[in-house]
Amino acid sequence: MNKLAKTSALALMATLLMGTSASALAHKVGIVDMQKVYQQIPQMAKIEQALQTEFAERRQELEKIQGDIRFEAEKFKRESATMSDDQKDKLRDKIQDMQKTLAEKGRPLEQEMKTRQGQELTKVQKLILDAVDEVAKKGKFDEVKLKDATIYFNPEKVTDLSEQVVEVVSKK
Repeated sequence: MNKLAKTSALALMATLLMGTSASALAHKVGIVDMQKVYQQIPQMAKIEQALQTEFAERRQELEKIQGDIRFEAEKFKRESATMSDDQKDKLRDKIQDMQKTLAEKGRPLEQEMKTRQGQELTKVQKLILDAVDEVAKKGKFDEVKLKDATIYFNPEKVTDLSEQVVEVVSKK
């Protein structure tokens, strides 16, 4: 009787394991290459253009200061041999003041640009995640993974959903 119980238990475990394998094979997995999605969606170009426009005036001001610094530094190199010590000191001070102004205006601008870029990317990420969700539900996928976070996947058994996600996001 004890032998019959062990055999039954083994048979039951084998059946359960086979059932698990069968359901694992039926598990539908998709993968999304986020770099590819970001490169192909039109929203990224729009964000870049909007940020360029938004910060153009301040960036031009910084570029002008940089140009002025270069001009004065070249002037110093060219004319320092013929300048008095007082003239050299004044020109050095002028260059240093301009560099200080550049740093004082440049750091906050850079931070503000990064903040704005982050805000815009957050909006795009939401669109992408919504698109992944939509594509996954439509295709009846059990799981969707990021390509970058996946060490290995069998391309014959895993569907790349990147193009479909790009299509959905591009329509929004």
